[in-house]
This record gives sequence, C-alpha cells and structure tokens, in this order.
Amino acid sequence: MEQIHTSLNSEVGALEAVILHRPGIEIERMTPTTIKEALYSDLLSESIAKKEYLQLEGVLAKYTKVLYIDDLLGELLATNAEAKEFLIDTVCRVEKIEELRVLFTQASSSDLTKWLIEGLSKDEVKDIYRTNEDYLLTPLYNIYFTRDIGVSFNGKSMPTQMATRVRRRENIITDVIFRYHPIFTQIDAHSYPWDKAPKNAILEGGDFLVAAENIFLIGMGGRSNQAGVDAFIAEKAKYTSLFYVVTQELPTFPESFIHLDMVFTLLDRDVCMLYAPLILEGRKYKTTLLKVENGVVTSRVESNLLTALQRLNMPMNPIYCGGSNRVYMDRDQWHSGANFFTIAPGHIMGYERNTHTIDALHQAGFKVISANEIIASKENLLTPGQKTVITLKSSELVRGGGGCRCMTMPIQRKSI
Repeated sequence: MEQIHTSLNSEVGALEAVILHRPGIEIERMTPTTIKEALYSDLLSESIAKKEYLQLEGVLAKYTKVLYIDDLLGELLATNAEAKEFLIDTVCRVEKIEELRVLFTQASSSDLTKWLIEGLSKDEVKDIYRTNEDYLLTPLYNIYFTRDIGVSFNGKSMPTQMATRVRRRENIITDVIFRYHPIFTQIDAHSYPWDKAPKNAILEGGDFLVAAENIFLIGMGGRSNQAGVDAFIAEKAKYTSLFYVVTQELPTFPESFIHLDMVFTLLDRDVCMLYAPLILEGRKYKTTLLKVENGVVTSRVESNLLTALQRLNMPMNPIYCGGSNRVYMDRDQWHSGANFFTIAPGHIMGYERNTHTIDALHQAGFKVISANEIIASKENLLTPGQKTVITLKSSELVRGGGGCRCMTMPIQRKSI
C-alpha cells in the first residue's frame, strides 16, 4: 500500500486520503420500532442510498486515495491476532455480550467484520438466544457517517467518544484501526484521551473542525460537551505548547443542529458556509475563544465564530446557507445545506437539492458541476483559479440527517 502520512492541518488542503463506508444492509435492518434507537427520523432504502452514494465515491476516487472502514477492519482481523483479541474483548465488555466471545474468536475475519457492522440476528445463531431481542449484536445503522467516529489532526488520529450507546461500537472499530493498522502505526498516529476523561465526556467528529494547524473549532450541543473538549485539549497539550480552540454552543433541538458542521463549514482559505440565524444572530449560543499555552487555558467570549477567527488572523468571507431569505435558510439547513466537504481549496461537494444555497455559491463565483459530470469526464474539471461546487443528487441519503462532510473521514491533506 502507498504510504499515507495521516497529516491533516486544515479543512481545505488538497485531500490525499479519506475513509468511507458504503451504505449496506445495516440500514435496511432498521424498522419502524427501532428508528428512534437508531437516531433516524425515517427508514432508508439501501439500494437507493447506495446508488446515490456512488456519486460521492466516484468523485473522490478521481482526486484522492479512498479507503473503506470495513476493508481496514477486515485486513486487521485477518493479520493481527492482538488487534482481534483487543477488539473482541472491548466489544464483549462494553456491549455486555460475553456469551458471544467464543463465537467471535472462532469466526473468520470476513464473518466477524460483517457481524460487527451489519449486526448479528438471533436467527443467525440459533443456539444463543435472548428473549425479545431481534439482534444479539445491533446493526451499525449510522456507520456511513464516518466523520463522526474519528478525527485526524497534526499527524495524530483519534477515535471520538459518541454520545449515544448505539454508536459506541463504531468508536471501538475506529480505535482498533487507529491503534493497530500499519497506516497509523508506522507514524505512531494513534491518540486516545478517553481513558483519563470523565465518563460523561463526549466529542463527535461532526463537531470538530481543523481550521488551521493549531486552531480548532468545536461545537458543544447534544453530541459534544465541555468534558469532551477538555479531554481533547489535555491530549493536544501533550505535544503542542500553543494552540487555540474556539467552542460554539449549539441548540439540542431541532435535530438538524446535531453538529457544528450542520451550521458552519470551511470552503477555502478565506471562505466559509454558515447558517446565519445561529452563527451570526444566535446570541443565546455562546462562542468562546480558548488559548492553550503550556497547558494553561485562558478564555474570552467572542461575538461569533467569525470574530473569533478574525482575532486569530483567519478572516472569513461568509456565504449564507439558503441565501438571503430566512425561509430558504431554514429549509436548506434542514437538508444539510451548510454541510459541505472540501476536496481542495475552493472545490467543494454538497447536495444539489439545496438550490438556494447552490445559487448563493454560484453568485459568489463558484462554478456548479454535477458529480456525474465529474465522474464521466476524462479531464480534470477542477481547474486552478476557478472555485467549484460539485452537486450530488440526493433524495435518500439526505433523509439520514447528514451531508457530504458527514460521510467522509479525511486522514491526510496537503499543507496550505
């Protein structure tokens, strides 16, 4: 395998490696009775979601190294006995399924990978039965949102700490990959602050933005909290004497405000996308600039994220999700209209359905190209000096509650 350095110091540097997970049977194992537990508001079709997801895969495959979380896990389980033992032990302990330990230990790497992601129903294992439980191992309904479960920064790769129990196995899988896979061990990338953090500490990748080499933006709402921020700061301070963290409070309702990247993303060195009613007008949601110097934290309250970044010599030109109309702002934000993924400075991906946001980008100088055009062309359509927004058709993926940034875990970008 081509060497990957897992160096990531921004949100917008040219992408060199990213981890994905193609939606699979796990999303069709969700039923009306398990929607709430699975953190969804509607049922998804695997076949339609997968077809739409091919656009994301196809575009990224043209410009970067694409890795898949199930492939990385399968490789480890097939070649590293210590990693397999660590994984089985952690899953059995955390999920309280000790009765499955022998089955897991004897399973092939492909079967174990499949069960850990797609779930293990009681019908598949007739001799191990729990009354009133359809699954001995719950499907990972959300794992195609790879952004949430791990973050990379400054040569380090860190599993996050999910707020909900249904997603904790995703963290375990990510931790095993970061801890044992050669991509990460060859540069000692694994970072793990959670052993020493309070039990209530949570920090999800959708709330974590690497604005610059030593500037981090972290949302605090229903999925990340101050204890999670503190855990990251303590870990980062081990090897960096001076850095900054800007925290942004978020509402816990409605569900479209689940993470910071649902209301704010970086598109270029000096361009951002934001949902104005919260970022610029949400006075009740505090923005705090933290300076961490030699482990000592000092803080000051800022007016908003833009003023905090201005103070850190990162002035931003904002583009508004939904344009200038408040109704369209709300509608587009609900459908992940602020959630863009940057492939290279000024070259971004988002949902076509958010037409008012796409129009705002076009008016700001972005050329609009469909994902299918990018995939079909034999030429590189991302031309230097011309900002580009690549649009994905989405009727199914959007119902999962996340956008293009949510579905990607970048682990390496070029410096800018």
